[in-house]
Amino acid sequence: YHGIVYDKEEATALQYSENAIIINSFSKYYSMSGWRLGWMVIPEALIDPINRLQQNMFINAPTISQTAALKCWDADTLSELEGHVAKYRTSRGIILAELETIKEIDSTNVAPADGGFYVYIDLGEENIAPGLGSIAMCKALLEEENVAFTPGSDFEDPSGTLGDRRFRISYAGGVET
Repeated sequence: YHGIVYDKEEATALQYSENAIIINSFSKYYSMSGWRLGWMVIPEALIDPINRLQQNMFINAPTISQTAALKCWDADTLSELEGHVAKYRTSRGIILAELETIKEIDSTNVAPADGGFYVYIDLGEENIAPGLGSIAMCKALLEEENVAFTPGSDFEDPSGTLGDRRFRISYAGGVET
């Protein structure tokens, strides 16, 4: 989610260490999910070992993906991508404001939404939806209200109980969605 940050100064690993290994992709900020294209920033001493390692894992990303990625740094592309972030920021603000109006949701149960395009909510130990865990709640909201949320079972440790206490709201689709 590099590049999708709100109300905070974005930091980089290189601010903290010259020996940082940074692995990222073009998926989120560059809107290239599914293209399976990424990049690394590594210390110079690791260039040869990492090159040898990657040569044994894959040959290269598809040519079309590489060609498309080169356009990511064009001024008009960057302008469009910043427009996406502005839309996310607007949607995020609406969702956070609406959550504040729901008295059953304690603000301490809403994870800080400082980056990316999701808001994570914990139903709490007392569960604000008695009789429903997040899986049943998300299913009911989809079937009854045509609203799609993602239950925590999709992103929490499956061996624990947090998955059925938490859910995620995406605001990547924009205000209309």
